[in-house]
Amino acid sequence: MNFKFISDIAKVIDHPWILFFLIVVIMFMWIFRKGISSKLFSQKQKQAKYKIKSLENHNVFSTLEQIKMEVSHMKFYTDSYYDTTKTKMCEDFTIVKSNVCSKWMNNFLKYEGIDTMERDKLKKVILDLQTNMHEEYIRDIREMWLERKIKVKDVDYIIRLFEKFRYDVVKSFENRIDSIFGSNNYQSNYYLTLAVFEMWAMGIDLLPRDMHTTFENLNGKFKDIKYER
Repeated sequence: MNFKFISDIAKVIDHPWILFFLIVVIMFMWIFRKGISSKLFSQKQKQAKYKIKSLENHNVFSTLEQIKMEVSHMKFYTDSYYDTTKTKMCEDFTIVKSNVCSKWMNNFLKYEGIDTMERDKLKKVILDLQTNMHEEYIRDIREMWLERKIKVKDVDYIIRLFEKFRYDVVKSFENRIDSIFGSNNYQSNYYLTLAVFEMWAMGIDLLPRDMHTTFENLNGKFKDIKYER
C-alpha cells in the first residue's frame, strides 16, 4: 500500500472523524481488493455473456407451437352437431398467427446492433415488431379465407370479433412494454428483451382461450360452407 498517499490525504482533511472513516474504507478496499476486483470483473463478464440472439431458445417459440396443438384438438358444434367448417377455420387462424409471430420474433433476434442500441430505439423496434406481426397475420388469414370463398363481410366479422376478445391482452402488452422500459431493473438490452419475451409467452398462452371464445360466438354462420384446405 502507498502510505505516502494516505499521508497526503491526512494533510488535506482536517476533520479527524472524516479522516478516520476514509482511512478505514481505503484499508478495507486494499485488504479485499482481489475479491472486489474479481466480483466486478465476473459481473461484467456475466452481462457480456448474454446476447439477445440466445433468446432463440426461449420458450416463447415452443409456446407458439404448443398453442397450435391445443387448438387442433378443439371441436366446435352448432345445434349439437359437429361444425367442421368452424373447427377448421379456428385451427387455420391459429396456425397462421403462430407462424407469422414466430417468423417476426426470429428475425428480430438477428437485428443488427440490437445488443448495443439505445434503449429508446430498442423500445421502438419492439413496438414496431408487435404492430408488424399483427398486421401481417390479419392480412394473411384474410387472404386465405377469401380464397376459400368466404364472403368479405363474414371474414371481416370474424377478425373484428377476435380483436375484440384480444383487445385487453394487446393493450396490456403495450402497458407492460412501457413499464419494462421505464424501469431501472433491466441493466442491458438482453434483460429488457427477455422481459418482453416472457410477457409475450404469457399472452400467447391465453390465445387458445380467445380463439375458442371467438369461434363459439359464430354460432352456425359458416356450417354450410364447403371449406377446403
